[in-house]
Amino acid sequence: MSEKKFDVYLEFNYLNLNFAVFNIASNKLEYYKELPYKNYFSNYKELDFKKLDEILEKNIREIEKLTKEFIKDVYLLVETPQSITINLSVNKNNEGNKVTKEDATYLIQDARQQIIKFNRDLKILHIIVEKYILDDSKYDLLQLDKTCNKFSIDIKFICFPKNFVKSFENLFSKQQIYINQFVCMNYINSFSFEDKNKNICQKGKEIVEGLNKQEVVSIPRVPKKRGFFEKLFHFFK
Repeated sequence: MSEKKFDVYLEFNYLNLNFAVFNIASNKLEYYKELPYKNYFSNYKELDFKKLDEILEKNIREIEKLTKEFIKDVYLLVETPQSITINLSVNKNNEGNKVTKEDATYLIQDARQQIIKFNRDLKILHIIVEKYILDDSKYDLLQLDKTCNKFSIDIKFICFPKNFVKSFENLFSKQQIYINQFVCMNYINSFSFEDKNKNICQKGKEIVEGLNKQEVVSIPRVPKKRGFFEKLFHFFK
């Protein structure tokens, strides 16, 4: 089996369906296409997935001819009023000890499990650390050299409804394509980028690759599956 040479990003916004193809080796944008699809909404801001099926198949085949490889997976950037943000604060008694990576990992894992338990109809897309709080002092970055009695973390979770996600998964499964990751467009648009001239797919790619150091991320294309704790330790490195 030949090694994958391209990453494909698709952006679903309220006006266009945009396709972007990046060369993995050079990180260069090789192909970009904006496709207006205002006729593909069944009602206000609700995508008609049946109509999208045909347009998706046509353009996927076009990209495969260009890249000379089958598209087996994609990254989706999605703009939707259905995105949900949940803010949660978790804490532990640190008994005057130094803060450790393990402490932070435990708290983020605990917060994640709470979101999953009480929001079973939601899929978590992004986990963003807003603040680390050591007693009454707030920090943007983890303070491993400091001691405290109470260690807290303010965390933001960005989610999509599972049935909304499933509609996309069903759409792409017809093309035998796996969705590597969903990225919320509202999150991308809220983030500050140094290069304002980049298109949204380029910005989304930077988010996927860990541009926001406050986001808990896992790196794709890793041969073996990582557990959630291993992903968190990647975040703290």
